[in-house]
Amino acid sequence: MKLLKRIILIAALPTWLLPAACSEDENADDISHLTVEGWITDGGYPVVLLGETQSLDKGTLNTEAYAVRWGKVTISDGTNEVILTGGYDGNYFPPYKYTTFNMTGQAGKTYRLTAEYNGKKVRAVTTIPHRVPLDSLRIVGSKSDDLFYIKAFFKDNRNERNYYGLFSKREKIDKTFLLSRTGVFSDEIIPELVAADVYRGTSFSENANHTSSSYFRKGDMVQVQLCHMDSLSFRFWKSYSNYINLSSNMFFPYTNNLESNIEGGKGYWCGYGTSTLTTVIR
Repeated sequence: MKLLKRIILIAALPTWLLPAACSEDENADDISHLTVEGWITDGGYPVVLLGETQSLDKGTLNTEAYAVRWGKVTISDGTNEVILTGGYDGNYFPPYKYTTFNMTGQAGKTYRLTAEYNGKKVRAVTTIPHRVPLDSLRIVGSKSDDLFYIKAFFKDNRNERNYYGLFSKREKIDKTFLLSRTGVFSDEIIPELVAADVYRGTSFSENANHTSSSYFRKGDMVQVQLCHMDSLSFRFWKSYSNYINLSSNMFFPYTNNLESNIEGGKGYWCGYGTSTLTTVIR
């Protein structure tokens, strides 16, 4: 099996470099795939970022060059169909997104995405689950006096199969919500009354002067977001979480491909029912 010297650049929640894929095709390095990072929330507008996979052999890593700025992104909810408009947005990296104010996400609905660019066409389907409310947050100290994590409390409905992701965003520091370490789980492994640990996420575009610690610090104002998602979205984020948490181990490297619900390309298209609370680390 040949490990491709290829990266997938998808820039949003969070912005990062995804792992290389494995293939037996010796010419696979010459194949460029359309990548999608997109989501729609209950009560929110759709956001989609497009890119193309790039080979590291082709030159220096200029990530902004990998954003697709002239694609066509269409979303349908089964009744209405809208074409998203592309434009600059400095909250993402590379700073370009597709969105629309003509469609708002609704819990229980299914949303179909089609993206086209340069002869490539990809499709994906997602459903927005209902919101599961966060009950409260509690700040927990670590062994260090100035490092903290957060306990998030909520109640799971045992009569249905549920999948969750916990994200955090520090006011005036993080531009977008970032996945918490070990923040993806299903209710197969949690009690009805959940007390989940929330750590700060990291981003590929994070300033080099920022600490690499996964803890919060005194003075941080932190928004914690609980995302209720469908099984396909869960599979993507779980594989991404495994990659982040395990790939740094040189003795047990994580080499599996990321799960994806994108047909004909790479990435993800996710629907979320979201609940958000804010706390200040004191």
